[in-house]
Parts: sequence; structure tokens; C-alpha cells
Amino acid sequence: MIRRRRLNTHKRGERGQALVELAMIAPVLIILMLGAIDFGRVYFAYVAVTNGARNGADYAAAGSEAAADIAAIKAAAVADTNDLLDTSSTNPDVTVVTSTDSQGRLYADVTVQYTFTTIFDWPGLPHSIDLERTVRARVAE
Repeated sequence: MIRRRRLNTHKRGERGQALVELAMIAPVLIILMLGAIDFGRVYFAYVAVTNGARNGADYAAAGSEAAADIAAIKAAAVADTNDLLDTSSTNPDVTVVTSTDSQGRLYADVTVQYTFTTIFDWPGLPHSIDLERTVRARVAE
């Protein structure tokens, strides 16, 4: 009977030890989880910005009439960024520049700029990050 009591107290001590270990490691695990979530969100936003710039450049490359329609190019670029969380009338910002190269061929540069905001204020890192992507497309003749 004495032996049983010793075994039971030993198990209670192990449970307390596990609880203390969990309390010590839980903040580290939560910070790692938040970091992984923010990294995934910023990567997703960068892919969306890249796809938006490509979509706008593809629209502009269709012909000289399409390259002259700046509003349609911007709409094509923004259409691919609808899944971004912090969108407004100026975020993402799309700029279009058309010009000719040294051989006289028309091209269009479509730039999509998006301000990404992290969920958590990370020490030593900015709370908002500007993501920007420019894609150049030669306009079909």
C-alpha cells in the first residue's frame, strides 16, 4: 500500500513538470506560428502583385489600341489582386508607361505597387512593407 502512494505522487510530479515545460515553450511556438503566417501572407501578396503586373502587361501587349487604354490596363492589373486583404482605391497602385525602344518598337511598362501590413509588430522589422513589381511587354503591331 505504501508503494502505491509513492507511484501516484511521482506521476503528479511528472504532470506538473510537463505543464511547466509547456508554459516555457508556448510563447516561442506562438511567435514561430505568427511568423509563418506573416511570411505566407507577404509571399501571397507578392505573387498577387506579380500576377497583376503580368496581367496588365498582357493586356497592353494586345495592340496599340489596347496599349493606349490606360484605364483598361489598370483594371486588368487590379483584377488579379482582388484577393489581397488591405485593398483600397490607391492600394494597389498601378502605373502604366508606354514608350518606344531603340528600334522604334512600342512597349508598355506596367508597375503594380502594394503596401503590405503585417499582423504583428515585429521588433526590428517595419510594420508595413511596399511590394512593387514592373513588367515590360512589347506591344503587338
